[in-house]
Amino acid sequence: MTRIRPATWLMAAVALFLLAVAGYALLVHASPQYYWTQIDTAVYRDGGIAVRNQPAMLYALELGPAKLPFTYTPFAALLFAAGSGASFATWQVGLAVLTIGLLPVVAYLSLGLAGRPAGLARAAAAFAIAAVGLWLEPVAMTLFFGQINLVLLALVVGDLALPDRIKGKGIGIGLAAGIKLTPLIFIPYLLLTRRVKAAAVSALTFAVTVGLGFALLPHASAVYWGGTITRPGRNAFHLDNQSLNGVILRLTHAGPDAHAYWLVAAVVVGISGLAISILASRRGHELLGLVACAATGLLVSPVTWSHHYVYVVPALVLVANGPRRLGYRILGAALVVGLFGWWPVPIGNQGGYDPKAQLLPHGLLLLAPNRGNNPAAVEFTWRGLDLIVGNYYVLPCSCLSRPPHAPWCSILFGVASRPEVSTMPWICAKGGIGATASRSKSRAPDALPDRRAG
Repeated sequence: MTRIRPATWLMAAVALFLLAVAGYALLVHASPQYYWTQIDTAVYRDGGIAVRNQPAMLYALELGPAKLPFTYTPFAALLFAAGSGASFATWQVGLAVLTIGLLPVVAYLSLGLAGRPAGLARAAAAFAIAAVGLWLEPVAMTLFFGQINLVLLALVVGDLALPDRIKGKGIGIGLAAGIKLTPLIFIPYLLLTRRVKAAAVSALTFAVTVGLGFALLPHASAVYWGGTITRPGRNAFHLDNQSLNGVILRLTHAGPDAHAYWLVAAVVVGISGLAISILASRRGHELLGLVACAATGLLVSPVTWSHHYVYVVPALVLVANGPRRLGYRILGAALVVGLFGWWPVPIGNQGGYDPKAQLLPHGLLLLAPNRGNNPAAVEFTWRGLDLIVGNYYVLPCSCLSRPPHAPWCSILFGVASRPEVSTMPWICAKGGIGATASRSKSRAPDALPDRRAG
């Protein structure tokens, strides 16, 4: 049988990616009121304008059409200020193009962490994965809100993909944490996986971003680091908060003991999740370590909106590369796409399933009743299936805090196995896309939630 050349696979994969992008563009053109609002982009731009005009008021202002507060670091505000002179339309298009363009980059880097050699085959696999990734709910909602999640993801994955001998390794993670605090969990990950120099560079880079904030925005920095950082928002119980804290708030109806329960859960999951990620990395499974560490950070954060789960893109690479059996790889990829996909489902104006509603792409989370901006806490009335549907993002992440030999974890996340030869080239087949290589010694929207931006 004639073997298809990698260049042919690459052309086919690029065509598939462009088709996915065209489909998204058509969706935006047909329903801009649902898919082209970017309320968080408006917050970024207005935050940058505030830095230029009234910096002391940065964390007191209500920004953008949605009147949301600025919740990023002062350093992030300084970066946004640099581009705040551009029009909002320029910000919208620029951030959307950047987000989409970074998808194949993140997939390519993730394949490298999985041990795939550089070349046309790996590039083809990256474009194919990016085509699917564009239609996963966290990525689609990142575009919908106009978020910078893919930029932060690229900084983290790109940093971890650098060989340990590179002097600048750690800068990317430090910068990402300096913009948004959640990537901070990768600093102890680097330290505990014996990459002390990279951990030190990350910590120093993060400290520099904090110092720049105090030097150029002293009052705003004092406000942020003095209290704003600890306020998760008044609607942390909302459906979109897919962290342990969000789940506990919904289960306890935001009762007086909810915070204590979350602290205990965060400590237990944080320690066990980091232990799993460290163990995976030390055994040479760097992509598994990255995904496990990211999942741990998402779980223990007080607020993790569903669009923060863009680490589902490296996870998709992981399940398509990890398990020894082809069937497990197919099942793992199907589970990731099925759970995190953007599916045409009829969602009512107030959230929840409505057979009379228009069929539009949504995350399956919205099948659980919610009222978006309405202050009434419908989440407290959930029973039975609603509790599962409304909290299910936490479940696949939680499995990573369990021992790595747990069977269903092995299926879903491809734990500690080298892929065998596959008859499906797009799932790491021999000679096809993402062909197996020996590992080198160097580590290679209806019903918007009433929430804080970010």
